[in-house]
Amino acid sequence: MKHTLQLALLAGFALLLTACGFHLRGLGGPIKPLPFATLYLEAGGKLIEPDLRTVLARQPKLTLMDSSKDAQAVLTLEAENQSKDILTINTGGRISEYQLTYSAQVRVSIGGVPIDPPMMVTVRRSMNYSDNQVLGKQQEEDLLWADARRDAAEQIVRRLAYLKAPAAEPAGPQSVKPANAVTQP
Repeated sequence: MKHTLQLALLAGFALLLTACGFHLRGLGGPIKPLPFATLYLEAGGKLIEPDLRTVLARQPKLTLMDSSKDAQAVLTLEAENQSKDILTINTGGRISEYQLTYSAQVRVSIGGVPIDPPMMVTVRRSMNYSDNQVLGKQQEEDLLWADARRDAAEQIVRRLAYLKAPAAEPAGPQSVKPANAVTQP
């Protein structure tokens, strides 16, 4: 009886969570559509490229193109930077914590019109450090860098969803006379 009551309470709690719109980050939830249907990714061999391709592949109405000529938008990874800075020092003068900072700068052009200013994404992670666990800390650092790149890629795609498509330039000379004006002979 007690087990059934616990199971019922757990099911009720889960039902309440789903009813309020709760979902884990990256799972489910509404995805805001991008303002373009085709995209060319110009990465230049940057470390974030595989993560960015993975996040873009999850977009339901987006097609990654092989050529910039065929794409409505071009996403260019201009720069990426990783830095490892000392965050805290213990009383013995030894490093006890590092701050890992990953930043990426991307430029987007939609329909051949560049969107200014370029997007800059910065992700920070802190890492405890111990001289006794050098090998384990190197593996932890590698995992933190990979997580930071994945998080930066997700932020870039979320920001892409809020871009406004540039207004098209009018083709040819324009008249100041209203279209419905009647000419007098």
